Amino acid sequence: MAVRSARKTIPIDPDSEFARLLKRAAEEPALLDVDGTRFRVESEEPDPFANYDPERARAALERAAGSWKGVNAEALIAELRAQRDQDSTGRPAL
Repeated sequence: MAVRSARKTIPIDPDSEFARLLKRAAEEPALLDVDGTRFRVESEEPDPFANYDPERARAALERAAGSWKGVNAEALIAELRAQRDQDSTGRPAL
């Protein structure tokens, strides 16, 4: 698999016709065809790590440490497996 380089950002005038078309593509991915060349357009999800703070993450892990102490791991795993076998809305049993 090829490694992608950082993508170039091209500013678009928000009042342009092109911007209005792109806003429609934000609702549903679209294919643009320019003289036989197709372009896939879809809105980009926000970066989940944009506001990542490693110190806060470490502090949260330290606060959570030991919170499962006394949990019967075998019983928990058996319960989770049993739940996977149950039908649920939109997801049939395996």
